[in-house]
Amino acid sequence: MSGTLFDLHSLPAMPAALLRAAFTRRKGHGTALPDLTLRAHGCRASPVLLERYRAACGFDADGFLPLTYPQVLATPLHLGLLGLPDFPYAVLGTVHVRNHIQQHHRLPDTAALTVACHFDGHREVPAGHEFDLHTRVEAEESGELLWQAVTTMLRRHGARKDPDAPRKDRPPDDAQAARFAASRPAPWAIPADTGRRYARASGDYNPIHLTALTARPFGFPRAIAHGMWTLARCVAELGEAAHADALRLDCDFKKPLLLPARATFQTARESAGVAFRVLSEEGKPHLLGRLG
Repeated sequence: MSGTLFDLHSLPAMPAALLRAAFTRRKGHGTALPDLTLRAHGCRASPVLLERYRAACGFDADGFLPLTYPQVLATPLHLGLLGLPDFPYAVLGTVHVRNHIQQHHRLPDTAALTVACHFDGHREVPAGHEFDLHTRVEAEESGELLWQAVTTMLRRHGARKDPDAPRKDRPPDDAQAARFAASRPAPWAIPADTGRRYARASGDYNPIHLTALTARPFGFPRAIAHGMWTLARCVAELGEAAHADALRLDCDFKKPLLLPARATFQTARESAGVAFRVLSEEGKPHLLGRLG
């Protein structure tokens, strides 16, 4: 763990954590990240919220938490770190660009968990500054590591770039097409209330995901789907492939998904797993990922 350890007896309330992260006055200088670990004990999934999450993302109830659900449990701690006065950036406008999840054992719905989060990996990139939020989820009684994740965030230099602008890390369209040529595409019709349904399940009421009115001040003509909703919807679409005990899930978030939307989900079998992507109607990637 990193630096100072601050123990909590429960997870912070999401509304307060979100408001604190959004409106805390910053007193830090430069780009140094706080060297602090937040750890919450006795964390359990709310049956009501878990049912809403499954309904919003397309998961069936099988007695275990969906692969992406521990990220929801960790979000109040992420916001707690982002809301620290010494965190150097404004939270609004900081973008989630990548996610890596490593599940060691499936987590039962009713499991008592310890969740710990800290910053790491601060670096300058051409678009701005990136940093990582590391999350560990352990069994409350035994301390066994069950699940961990690295959430990569970007604070851009200057104004938000056009999401359709070329990117050096984007594979050529012909290479992408060849990779997924054997896939049977799954069409998605994504309703306008998707962001609000995800917010009611996760507690993450970021205004860019709710309505066109609340998204426009942040440069979006309509509400955009939450990246973790899009990833969760992909995992649900993968079905039994996501039911293994030990799994690794990686994704890159690309073009924002404006709501309502029509999109296409595709997969490509690989030697040690499956690649997947979500494309816009114009064939541009919203998300690229891999499960293995």
